[in-house]
Amino acid sequence: MLFLRLEFLGTGTSFGVPEIGCNCAVCTSPDPRDRRWRSSIWVAHDDASLVVDATPDFREQCLRSRLPRLDALLLTHLHADHIFGLDDVRKYNYLQQMAMPVHLPPQYEARFRAIFHYALAEPPPGLTRPRFDVLPLDGAPLRFGDLEVQPVAVEHGAETIAGYLFSAHGWRCAYLTDCKELPPATKAAVHGVDVLILGALWDLPRRHAGHLNLAEALELAAELAPRQTYLTHLTHMMGRHAETQARLPPGVALAHDGLVVTAPAPNGR
Repeated sequence: MLFLRLEFLGTGTSFGVPEIGCNCAVCTSPDPRDRRWRSSIWVAHDDASLVVDATPDFREQCLRSRLPRLDALLLTHLHADHIFGLDDVRKYNYLQQMAMPVHLPPQYEARFRAIFHYALAEPPPGLTRPRFDVLPLDGAPLRFGDLEVQPVAVEHGAETIAGYLFSAHGWRCAYLTDCKELPPATKAAVHGVDVLILGALWDLPRRHAGHLNLAEALELAAELAPRQTYLTHLTHMMGRHAETQARLPPGVALAHDGLVVTAPAPNGR
C-alpha cells in the first residue's frame, strides 16, 4: 500500500537554472540542488499517479524519476513553462492505451484547444500524437481513490490560476506555485496544512507583478501557519541553495529537484 508521496520534478522558473549564458555563482554551482528544471510535481497515492503541469523538461523529469504511469494531469495555467512538455504525454497514451485526462481551469479551455488543436483532431495515418481528454475544473474536488484534490484560486498577477490542495487520511498538502496573492477563500482552505508549497522568485527586495519574492513568501507562509513550507519556482537570484537555506526560519526549506515528501501512514495501516 502506497501512502501519499510527492516528488518535486522541477523547482525552477521559466528560464531554468542554470540560465543560458550566465556564469553567476548559482549557475556555475557544483551543488546538484542548484540545478533546477521547470516547476512541476508528481503525486502518487495507492493506484493514483498525478502530475501537476507538464514543463518543457517533462520527458527528462519522467525519465529521471522513473515515472511508470500517469493517470491524469492537473494544470495550473497555460504559460509555456507549465505546458510545453505535453506532447510527450503521447508515450503514456501508447503505454496505457488511453486518452490522458487533463484537468484545467475553465477559463483556459478554449486557449488549450487552440494550442493543442493538432492533438485534439483525428491524426493522419502513421503519425503519433498525444491524446487528451480535456476536463475543465468546476470547483468541486477531484477524487482518485482515497486521495482528494481540491482546486483553489491563486492570483498570478492579472490572471487567476489554479492551485491544488491534496488530502488523504487527514494529511493535507497545498501546491501554490506562480503565486502573488491568495483570495480569502483560498487562505481559509489551506490554513494550517501539513505541507505548504509556495512559489518564491528571488531573494531581492525588488517586487514582481506576478510572483512573490522571498520576503513576501515568508510573510504569507507565516500567515498560513503550515507545519512545513517548501519554496519552489526559484530563479538563480534566490542564491545558492546551501547559503540561502541556512538563513531561512525553522519550518521553511528551499525545495530542490528530486526532493520527496511523504505523508505518514494512517493508524492501523
